[in-house]
Amino acid sequence: MYSRLVGHRLKFSSWWNHFKLNSSNPLVRSKGVDSLSSSTDSRDTERILASVHDKSAQVRCVALRALEKKANHPKALKSLVKALSDTSAEVREVAVRVLARLGVAGVAGPLVTCLKDPEPSVRSAAASALRGIGWRPSTHEEAARFDMALGNTPDPLAAPPPQAESSTESNTAFGRRMQAELLKERNDPARVSALLAAAFGNDLLGRLAAIYDLGQVTSPIVSQGLRKLLRDPEAEVRLAAAQAMAHRDDTLPAHFVGLLQDASADLRLVAVRFFARVPNHQVTHILLPLLADPVANVREATATTMGFDGNIAAIEGLVVALMDEDVQVRHAAQESLRRIDRDWSRSEGAAVARQQLRSLQAVCATSDLERLQQLLEAIAPRESKVDNQEFTVRR
Repeated sequence: MYSRLVGHRLKFSSWWNHFKLNSSNPLVRSKGVDSLSSSTDSRDTERILASVHDKSAQVRCVALRALEKKANHPKALKSLVKALSDTSAEVREVAVRVLARLGVAGVAGPLVTCLKDPEPSVRSAAASALRGIGWRPSTHEEAARFDMALGNTPDPLAAPPPQAESSTESNTAFGRRMQAELLKERNDPARVSALLAAAFGNDLLGRLAAIYDLGQVTSPIVSQGLRKLLRDPEAEVRLAAAQAMAHRDDTLPAHFVGLLQDASADLRLVAVRFFARVPNHQVTHILLPLLADPVANVREATATTMGFDGNIAAIEGLVVALMDEDVQVRHAAQESLRRIDRDWSRSEGAAVARQQLRSLQAVCATSDLERLQQLLEAIAPRESKVDNQEFTVRR
């Protein structure tokens, strides 16, 4: 009798969980998946694995957490790794955190890829997970992304570009009083709250106007809202938010790292220019890949941003950029090399770049061969008779 009763209960429980998993309500499906996490039935594990592909991000998150208890299943780890590329940032973060708790060293490769995730919280979780399994960076770029995701940016932000100086008329007691009143009005809590609501509304033009106005507000709560807008599906909204954040003193480099891979060239450009406020070698290693960006304006801005005194980490990439197809990019690279080290042609970075330039000889356009040869001669070995001549960009 007892065994029959237990059997009926198990059948009812299985039917009830099956009913919940097929509900149209994501919350009900989530509870159904969660109730299966402690089951030892292999069929329930398969149901959890199927829920990893649920159309609801909420359900997928619950399923991934449930898989933590099913780590021995051959498909569990594979599903967790696959979730690292989910369309939802929340799901990706959950997958990273579950993998971190499992402490599986074999997933270091996929976690390293997450250091380039557009979502800061995913990058931070991935860096923490990698640190937990004892991973060590193998390239300068990986080291830079790892440190930045952990918040280990060594230098404070430089001041943003100076705004136009106020007129003599406004630099009076009356003018200063009016400026103070204007600042107080801009930061009025009711006004800020209304602008934040509009920035997340449905009217695109209204959202853009609100974001522009928020850029004039100094209240810290604005930064939190603007950071969320960097993930907006509308490129125009992301661009407006990035432009507003670029001049704020509470913006961190970690907030802009993800924008360097944004599909919008305008956003990549804003991000590159922002990093001019973070002049250190660590950031240079993250920017170097942008010297090969498909958009010339981005390459030019990258070459300019890396040109600060003593930044020898940028020399190799900038020397190669002297052969860029765009003359403005070449000029920017040459000016940056001069700012870094006027004797850059004798540097180790130039010597390494020379090997790359030599490989271009076979594919270089005929019209560019003379310029390439001059550049090779300019950075020839020290014993060369022409090793101290200065290379000048030619149109």
